[in-house]
Amino acid sequence: MSTFNCLILDDHPLVCVAIKALLTNLPCINSIETEMDASKVTTLIKQHDINLIIVDVNLGDHDGFDLVRRMIARGYKGKVLFFSAESSQMFSEIALKLGADGYVCKSENHSILKDAVEGIANGYSFFKFVPTRSTQQQTQSLSQRETAVMNYLLQGKSNREVAAILSISDKTVSTYKKRIMDKYAVSNLLELSKVTARQ
Repeated sequence: MSTFNCLILDDHPLVCVAIKALLTNLPCINSIETEMDASKVTTLIKQHDINLIIVDVNLGDHDGFDLVRRMIARGYKGKVLFFSAESSQMFSEIALKLGADGYVCKSENHSILKDAVEGIANGYSFFKFVPTRSTQQQTQSLSQRETAVMNYLLQGKSNREVAAILSISDKTVSTYKKRIMDKYAVSNLLELSKVTARQ
């Protein structure tokens, strides 16, 4: 069994406290750090030799998928477990495609999170879905940037807010938005949210 120096990253302090309390006595956990500010993650990983990150998909002004993607690009070799309120199968599939080790929905019994961490410590991945051909095709057809844009739009952020977060122009966001709508064959965000919720 592997043992972990764990970092919990969630923009809600009570969630951080709850996860820490849940995992503290697990034999595979050496230490637990909590953080609400995604911009501090790189420093914390180095300072505490983090090798398990439990992260939400939605981190206020940051996108959890994009954050993990950048951490891996910078050389992070540890485990990643997404713990999110997003229940759509599509998000779980994006996490798998990204190289994460598991995806647990916050609406599930919290004992599932313990099971996931213990499973990952024993060398397993933890994804509670069976990919379908249609969702695989749709997920794979979105680029990394399109996925990030869609995630922010579904959170209710405006084109201008998304542009500011991703440091791109409003026009570029509009272009990505149109591509996403075309790929999902929908005409507005309400339809998009319904399509992704069914996956």
